[in-house]
Amino acid sequence: MSDDPEMDAAVKQVLSSVTDADEEAVRAEFEKYQSEFLIPPSDAMRSVLRRFQSEGSAPAPSSAGGFSAGTTPMKKVNRLTELTSEDRNVEVTAEIVTHNIRTQMVRDQERDIAFGLLEDNPDSTGDGKRTRWSFKDWGGNKNLIPGVVVRIEGASVNEYNGELSLNINQSSRVVVLKESSTPRINTDEPVSLDDAGKAEGNVTVIGRVLSLRNDVITKKDGSGTLDVIKGRLGDDSGSLGFISWEPFTHEAGTLVKIERGRIQRFRDNPELNIGRYTKVEVYHDSGFSDIESLKHSSLVDIASLRDGARDVDLVVELVDWDVRNFTNSEGVEKTIWEGNAVDPTGRCRVSSWSELPIDSSTLPKCVALSKVHIGSWQGVPQITINSPEQVEVQDDTPWESIDLENHVVEVDFGELTSGPSRAGIRTMATVVSVRDDSGIIVRCPDCRRVLRDGSCMNHGVVEGNKDLRLRLVLDDGVSTATLFMNKDSSETFLEKSIAEIETEVSDKGQSVFVSELRHSLLGRGLRIEGRCNADEQGVMLFAELAELVEVDAVLAATEVRTKWGVV
Repeated sequence: MSDDPEMDAAVKQVLSSVTDADEEAVRAEFEKYQSEFLIPPSDAMRSVLRRFQSEGSAPAPSSAGGFSAGTTPMKKVNRLTELTSEDRNVEVTAEIVTHNIRTQMVRDQERDIAFGLLEDNPDSTGDGKRTRWSFKDWGGNKNLIPGVVVRIEGASVNEYNGELSLNINQSSRVVVLKESSTPRINTDEPVSLDDAGKAEGNVTVIGRVLSLRNDVITKKDGSGTLDVIKGRLGDDSGSLGFISWEPFTHEAGTLVKIERGRIQRFRDNPELNIGRYTKVEVYHDSGFSDIESLKHSSLVDIASLRDGARDVDLVVELVDWDVRNFTNSEGVEKTIWEGNAVDPTGRCRVSSWSELPIDSSTLPKCVALSKVHIGSWQGVPQITINSPEQVEVQDDTPWESIDLENHVVEVDFGELTSGPSRAGIRTMATVVSVRDDSGIIVRCPDCRRVLRDGSCMNHGVVEGNKDLRLRLVLDDGVSTATLFMNKDSSETFLEKSIAEIETEVSDKGQSVFVSELRHSLLGRGLRIEGRCNADEQGVMLFAELAELVEVDAVLAATEVRTKWGVV
């Protein structure tokens, strides 16, 4: 017996299954897995048992359940949430999201260990939601690449700090069910920063350090803080933010090569992580663009803003600017400055927690913003300024005059549904559905949620306020989005007041009202102006103005034939 009860139990289990196996050999095999591959005896059981059974040893009689005493029945699951930390022999179908190779020292030897992220429910069946886990692949499976859908047999569940993950053991079987359509990047070959931002997992890049600053991150478990360095890299394709968890001694302007940095995303914003196994070195290329050229090319526009982005540089035209005082949830008086900004690609809100060198009477005015943070207001990206040093008032505006009162940008429906949230847009698509809850609704007077059977999910039974809403589904043949019209836009679109619609619903009934809407709208083209909110649940359009568009059937048919090459 040893001082490791888990090891003793594992050895005993193998010996009970393979009666003539040598105890010391079994123990040595478990110790090899534990010391060289960092696999505990419980996870190595299947591999060790298979080895000694294949060496010709006589197996023990099967147990009453039909399985040998040393084996665990395969547990087949559809969702990762069905698994527990005790599961040791599972089968699950998943899509590989990321796959990385990390080199680490084991017994003074370098070993490559694969790890990454996977998601269950790859077909998005049922509620359509996916659960994401991390995994480690101890078998060196070559067919595990980002985007591939696989069935994993004989995996085990690991638990660390309360987080569950999947171990793909050396004895596990991996079956490819659907090949990956994701372009595969050679992690040892440098790629542009633009391509790196679209990738998942490890990448190698060459870029010039545009900016950097010290920062402090609080650990998730609340046990302390970590000192990190955040900054931004630039090349001719664009820029990419980075965070270094290790000392970063290179100054702004330095050209560096970063090998095996890891791309991670926060609210769909890519960020290059520099960790223990990342190699950073000075790179020499006399033809590489200088820092001033790269800073100018790294400027973004309003249409490119994403919630959660940091250290963003852009130029906007500030339309208005006001100050507002409020009391926060802790009873502290606060002051915030707010306004609206535009550029040729759209419009957005701007807020600041510090007074800025801006005279509202001189607006509109062009300003250059540096290293600002992007938050969200009504689901649409909002620029947040922390200090006056981030703002520089410009003498000239780098674009032609913009109609500030009615600034709306025409955006293709497909581009809108595949891009970030935006405000001040105009687009067109076809109505393919009118939802049953279109028409008169009743809202909670406190939170404005729609009441169900006179009850609010937050405030219980309340006396609600009547409101008008239309809810449609738009489609362009490729993408879909849900469209909402509030009371004002619905009254304008239907050319009826809420009182007239309420009378109509009362006389005809809700089902007849919706049926008539469907008869008049389905299959019709609709042009809308408003804002677009995009998140993991899909795309929602909120119309300020909507109008039906008459489509020339002959012209539309000709365009379809031309597009698809139909004679």
